[in-house]
Amino acid sequence: MNWDVFVCKFSRTYTHVGQIGNDESCLPMGSRAQIQAAIADLFADTGWSDPTWGRYQGPFGSVGFNLSDHDPVNRIMLHVRAGAGIAAPIVELCRRHGWQAMDTSAGTFLEQMPVPEQGLEQWMAYRAQVLGQRQAP
Repeated sequence: MNWDVFVCKFSRTYTHVGQIGNDESCLPMGSRAQIQAAIADLFADTGWSDPTWGRYQGPFGSVGFNLSDHDPVNRIMLHVRAGAGIAAPIVELCRRHGWQAMDTSAGTFLEQMPVPEQGLEQWMAYRAQVLGQRQAP
C-alpha cells in the first residue's frame, strides 16, 4: 500500500483540492530531463531505468516517481512507502520549483500545511488499522 501524492503546477496556489475550478489544468513543469534533475537534487540516486518511472530508496523508505507521458512533464505521481521524514524533501522539491503536492487521501497540499507529514501519519494509522483487521482471526 502506498501513500499517493499528486504533484503539478497550477496557475495559482491552492490550499485544498476543493478550491480548484473546472477551468484549471496542470501547467508544464519542465522537460523530462529537468524534472529528473530536480528530483535527483533532493532524492539522490533515484534510478530512471524507465524514463517515466523513477525509483528512490533512502533512509526514510522508498518513493516511486511516476512522470506523465508528456514532455514537457505536466504532472508527477509519488507512490510513497516511507516514514514521516519523507514529507520535508517532498515539500522542499515543490517550493523550489513552484509546484504543489496534493495528499490524495486528504485533498490538502503538503507545502501549505503547518505540519506537512500529518497526512502521511494519518494514512499510516489507517493502513495499520486496516492491516490489523485483516490479520485478526
